[in-house]
Amino acid sequence: MSEETRAAGGGEVTGEGTGRSGMPDQVVSPDRDAIARKEQAENFPVALRLLPRQARADLAAFYTFARYVDDLGDEYGGDRIAALNEVDADLARLSSGATPLLEPVRGLLRITGDGRVPIEPFHDLVAANLMDQHKLRYATFAELVQYCKLSADPVGRVVLYLAGQADEQNIADSDAVCTGLQVIEHLQDVGEDLRAGRIYLPREDLTAFGVSEPDLARGHADEDVRALLRWEAGRAAVLLSRGVPLARRLRGWARPAVTGYVAGGRATLTALRRADYDVLAATPKPTTGATLRAAAGVFLGRRR
Repeated sequence: MSEETRAAGGGEVTGEGTGRSGMPDQVVSPDRDAIARKEQAENFPVALRLLPRQARADLAAFYTFARYVDDLGDEYGGDRIAALNEVDADLARLSSGATPLLEPVRGLLRITGDGRVPIEPFHDLVAANLMDQHKLRYATFAELVQYCKLSADPVGRVVLYLAGQADEQNIADSDAVCTGLQVIEHLQDVGEDLRAGRIYLPREDLTAFGVSEPDLARGHADEDVRALLRWEAGRAAVLLSRGVPLARRLRGWARPAVTGYVAGGRATLTALRRADYDVLAATPKPTTGATLRAAAGVFLGRRR
């Protein structure tokens, strides 16, 4: 599912151009290089320059919306719940044929107006950000996966819809990949998430590995924390492996796009492993070389 990442783009929420709820209805459109940096940081590396022009423009419309919603949920200084609810209402306007009030929602017309992409994935992204406003802990991994169905899986589904290849098997594999990518992002951001008051590591796993919440606030990860993260990384790797058969089935631009997603996740797992899973000292980040090697592995059909 998070970005995207999106000619395009992600944008920053600004204080100008506010709507009836007091929320911004404009985003600042960064250049493509800035978007690419955001994509790499979030493990959703869409190789925009390698895709056909229409695919780039379509993904840009989606990624602008996704970034806007994420920024409202994470960074907006006003009433985040009211702002997100206004986005949801604007999506309802879009699906009813009325003109949306918000620029990022209006931008979705190019991919929804012709029936290529249904409205549900966009509602799901809003629902995930609404969940983030009140749900700060997850009891089980299964509960976390349900969150990922809203926060991450819609990203892959939109890609498949745009590529015209959203059959049942492709969607199932894409959902697994996107959930895996979301878990990996959570592993990278343990410290950052904790500072925001959130813990995405399942409580059942914290207990099983003898890890307390104060352990996650330290400057370095102790052996118990590293063992926990190693376990979660293994789970993510299994989910990510579903991307290999998916990429091989896909045609056209969707294949390199999905290969890039999977390669970015695998390269990040390599970075985590090389850091011995100490994500508290610094955020492990993949190198370009590791990402290219991972992409070659996906292309050659290596499951791990």
